[in-house]
Amino acid sequence: MNQKKRIFIGLDLGGSFIKYALGDHHGDLLYTGKKPSRADQSQDVIFSVIYEIVDHLREKQKELDGEIAAIGFGSPGSVDFDRGRLIGATPNINEWTDADIRGRLQSRYNLPTWVDNDANVMAYAEARVGAGRGMKNIIALTLGTGIGGGILIDGKIYRGSTYAGAEIGHMSINFAGPPCNCGNYGCIEQYASAPAMLRFYEANLKAAGKSIPKDLSTFLLFERSDQGEPEAQKAIQETCRYLGYALANLANIFNPDAIIIGGGVADADDSLMEMIAQEMKKRALPPAVRNLQVKRAELGNRAGMVGAILLAADCLDAER
Repeated sequence: MNQKKRIFIGLDLGGSFIKYALGDHHGDLLYTGKKPSRADQSQDVIFSVIYEIVDHLREKQKELDGEIAAIGFGSPGSVDFDRGRLIGATPNINEWTDADIRGRLQSRYNLPTWVDNDANVMAYAEARVGAGRGMKNIIALTLGTGIGGGILIDGKIYRGSTYAGAEIGHMSINFAGPPCNCGNYGCIEQYASAPAMLRFYEANLKAAGKSIPKDLSTFLLFERSDQGEPEAQKAIQETCRYLGYALANLANIFNPDAIIIGGGVADADDSLMEMIAQEMKKRALPPAVRNLQVKRAELGNRAGMVGAILLAADCLDAER
């Protein structure tokens, strides 16, 4: 009698949507979708959305001639990996404080469940099957409204002693800099995120006596930069310079094989990666960057789902 192939559920929780997938132990996605997360409502409402998704995926797997073996879940915030639950609150989902993700999913579905921070999950996907495949020491950043980070050392996710490691966006590069939402000052998130880049652009336009467009976005900024507008080009250069400062610090501390950059801010052409790498190399110790690659992430919006599936598959195999 042929044994059914193992299929894994991957869930990627965000402030607007939950992206979900069925996939195999290689991280290949067999079915995907997304659903509004209703993150502005109560924790029970958010879990009701998650249950609807898992119920739907359990029906879909019947069409794939497989058997669901485990669930992987990526969540914003600090996650106690050993217990599979949030530690405290997360800034973008107000009612997600101390959410017992593993406990509620395992008790409802009787399926092994592993939960990690969403940036860790993204980094794991890129390291395993994305831009960092074949490398052991990886730092991955997502540049969007904020800056998320994940670190892999010798192929393993570094979570820190209290699961709060790799908060790269809140590394201060200017103690007298602008206040950050975290309560500190001069965090790299205030200099290299999408809002920071747009603030640079607005300041450049004002200084040049030009009006600020009503439909301002990073897409418009990159478009105008490609058209040769100096104010847009300067804003991108400023962002790359500050990000280079931060990456130089990371290179000196971790000496990784690659730093992988994803998210909306990284959607420009390859010249952006080159500018960041050049700034980093100016400021890092030469041995730390001798073979270091700065690479664009490859998996895009799939990274969270792929990483959650790989996390579940690898953790299940490790327990056997």
